[in-house]
Amino acid sequence: MISKYASAGLQLLNNPLKVFWICAAVCFASVILDGSFIRLWSLHREAAALEVKIDAAKGNAQQLASKIKEAQQPAFIERQARDQLDLVKEGDLVFVFADEAQVANQY
Repeated sequence: MISKYASAGLQLLNNPLKVFWICAAVCFASVILDGSFIRLWSLHREAAALEVKIDAAKGNAQQLASKIKEAQQPAFIERQARDQLDLVKEGDLVFVFADEAQVANQY
C-alpha cells in the first residue's frame, strides 16, 4: 500500500513541466539564500565604479603629460625662474621699492 503522499509524489514526478518549475524554484532560492546573486550584483557595481576611476586617471595622466611637455620648453623654464626665484634677464629694468615702514623709521 502506497500512502496518499507517496502517490501524489509519484504523480508529480510523472509531469516533467512541474518537475522543471520545482527545480527552477529550488535553484533560484539557493542562489538568493547563498548570497551569490548579491555578490555578483555588488561586483558589477564595483566594476562600474572602477571604470569611472580609470577614466579619471587617464584624463589626469594626459594633463600631466601635457604639463611635462610644456615644462621642457625653455620659455616655460625661464618664466618659472623669473616668477619663483625673482631672477632677471640681462637688459631687464628692475625697480626696487623701499618698504613704507622702513622709510618711516628713518625719519
